[in-house]
Amino acid sequence: MRTAFFVSFLLGAAALPAQDREFGVPVNTTLAHVRAEAEAYKNVKVVFTVQFASLGRISNPFFTKFTPTDFANFYAWGDEQPIWQEKGYDDVFGMLFLSKTHPKLEQLYQLRLYQRVKCTGVIRNTFQGLPWIEVTDFEPLAGQLDTAVLTHLYRGEKLMNQRLWQRAIAELSLAPGAGVPETATCAAHKNLGICLLRLGEAQAAIGYLESASRLAGGNDHEVEELLATARTQPATAIDRTVDAKSLRDAERPMWEAFDGSRKVGATTRDMR
Repeated sequence: MRTAFFVSFLLGAAALPAQDREFGVPVNTTLAHVRAEAEAYKNVKVVFTVQFASLGRISNPFFTKFTPTDFANFYAWGDEQPIWQEKGYDDVFGMLFLSKTHPKLEQLYQLRLYQRVKCTGVIRNTFQGLPWIEVTDFEPLAGQLDTAVLTHLYRGEKLMNQRLWQRAIAELSLAPGAGVPETATCAAHKNLGICLLRLGEAQAAIGYLESASRLAGGNDHEVEELLATARTQPATAIDRTVDAKSLRDAERPMWEAFDGSRKVGATTRDMR
C-alpha cells in the first residue's frame, strides 16, 4: 500500500510543470531512495537528511547549469548510511550543489565533518543513473557521529564477525550516548541484542532489541525476527560453537557455566 501510494504520488508529480513541482509540497525521502530511483525523482522537490563529508569541485561531464562559477559543490552521506562500515563510508555522494548567490553559502563552507544537515532540493538532471541535486535550502541538525563512535561501532561489528561476543558488547556499549544519531544508536542496540542472545542472556537482549525496534519504527525485519526469537525460543539463538579455549573466563557464554556445573557434578559422582 505504501509503495503504491508513493508511486502514484511521483506519477502525479511528473504530470505537473517543473515550476509547480518545485514550489509544491516536497517529498520527504532519503538520499538512498533518491539515488536508487533517480529518474522517478527528476524535477521533484525533495527533503532528505545527510551527513556532511566535504566541499568538492566537480566538472560537468555533460551540459548542466552546475558550473563551478555559479555553484558550490559538496559531498555527503545519507543519514541512513552505516558509515562505520567500509562499504558505507566509501559510498559518499557528490552531486549536491548550492548556488553561490544563496544566502547560506558561507554557512555551507563552515559545516563540519559528519554534521547532519536537512536538505531541501530539486533533482535537476540525471546522468548515468545519478541524480544531480540543486539544494535550495538546508538546515543543520542536532546530533552527529564522531570518530570515537564510529570506531566503537566498527570494532564491535568486527568482533561479532569473530564471535567474540563479550568483547563486542564492551565496544558497542560505548557507542550510544547523548547526541548520537538514531541510526547509529539503533544499530548499536540491535547488535547488542544479537550479542546477548548469542550468550544466552535473553532478557537483556529483549531490552536492546525493543529499543532498536522503536528507533527503526518497526521497519527492520531482522530486528523483529530477533525479537520474536528472544521472546519465544531464545535457546535456539545461543552460540554453542564458540571455541572455549580461546576465551578468558569473563568472556565465556552464560550457558557454559551451567554445562561446567553439570560436568563437575558428573565427575564428583564418578569418584564416589
